[in-house]
Amino acid sequence: MKYTSRGLRRRRDTDKWEVILSHKDPTTGKSVTTYHTIEAKSEKQAQKKRNDLILELERKGSSIGTNMTVRDFMAHFMAMKEASATIEASTLRSYYSEARKINRYLGDVKLCELSIPIVNQWMADMVNEGYAPKTAIKPFRLLKQALKYAVAAEVIARNPCDFCKPPKRAKTPINALDQEERTRMLRLAREAQPQLLGYIIEVALTTGLRRGEICALHASDLLDDKTLMVRRSLGNGQGGYYEKEPKTESSVRALPLSTRTWSGLNALKKDMLRTLAEFGAPNADPYLFGTWDVDSRPYNPTKLGKEFSAFCKMNGFSCTFHDLRHTFATMMIGRGTDIRTVADWLGHEKPSVTLDIYADVAPEAKRDSLVKMKACFDLDMDGIFGEPETDSHALPASGVRGLTFTVEQLELMLAEARRREKGVA
Repeated sequence: MKYTSRGLRRRRDTDKWEVILSHKDPTTGKSVTTYHTIEAKSEKQAQKKRNDLILELERKGSSIGTNMTVRDFMAHFMAMKEASATIEASTLRSYYSEARKINRYLGDVKLCELSIPIVNQWMADMVNEGYAPKTAIKPFRLLKQALKYAVAAEVIARNPCDFCKPPKRAKTPINALDQEERTRMLRLAREAQPQLLGYIIEVALTTGLRRGEICALHASDLLDDKTLMVRRSLGNGQGGYYEKEPKTESSVRALPLSTRTWSGLNALKKDMLRTLAEFGAPNADPYLFGTWDVDSRPYNPTKLGKEFSAFCKMNGFSCTFHDLRHTFATMMIGRGTDIRTVADWLGHEKPSVTLDIYADVAPEAKRDSLVKMKACFDLDMDGIFGEPETDSHALPASGVRGLTFTVEQLELMLAEARRREKGVA
């Protein structure tokens, strides 16, 4: 970043000099004038100190002088992100939420003074105030991204976040219902009122669909071959929920349904289309779990979360709606379904994503696999030293199952031990 000297004048009857510099603000493209004070006995010394000041400012990269704070820069960065139209509205909404956390702690800090210790202290303060490491990492990543842009635009010389580490993220245990609980939930869902909530719970339990994917289903997504097409999802933007493309290309998928689940949904679909036809909209394609009108509106995901929470409290379950997805995944893995197939069901882009999330959530599957491992050998894999002898004089060794010696064997071992002791002596 280049600075240009615009003036050097001595203040009357003092050794203080006023230095006037200008530079181009890369965030706005406008010329910015800044004023600095130095001390010098002579004009020659003042010129030298002015030149040293310019070098120091250019080395630090503090091209925006003392005026721009982190809050001002984040506002510019977020406006740039929004204007670019390169990110999803739901992502932009989350960015604004994280930016507010950044501004709460660092908003008044001058951008040119943001340092490694300040960023590290910010992370420590968030954790000390009760934020989970996972929550603290998100604003840290956004600030790191913003400062990377600042370095590229030559607003600052280096990104202090490159030399800081956010709190270590502890892997959250997967909360999945066991077989007894998921069976009880499915039974209660089929008896639930309103019935629509029961259908949604059943679909989530038996397909692993995300909440936004379920709410975005249209009537046309329920096919006659007893499959459910997942083609879209609902995102939460600044103006509320909107329909969007699925999370990844692999999220577009066809999922088979049980005969009972499909029959219930198909009956719901027929009633809905019959009602709309009576209203003069025979070709309408309403949301499967939405309102029954020409301008069908989807089931609000936030409302669904609250209604499911009430359902759980009423029936003694301890889980969130997303835990139904975890329940489905662990159920499939526990029953021996290969990871590639589970990844396809869940809409994961790669099986490695599924492995990373669910690698250790089905211990019963590992115990079951031990039976298969034992079948690979023509030996008793549970015996310690083979089959125990049946001699009537056998004396079992205390605490060791399957290890036995005869009286004669024990006498020989004791005699051998005495000979060794005499030999050592």
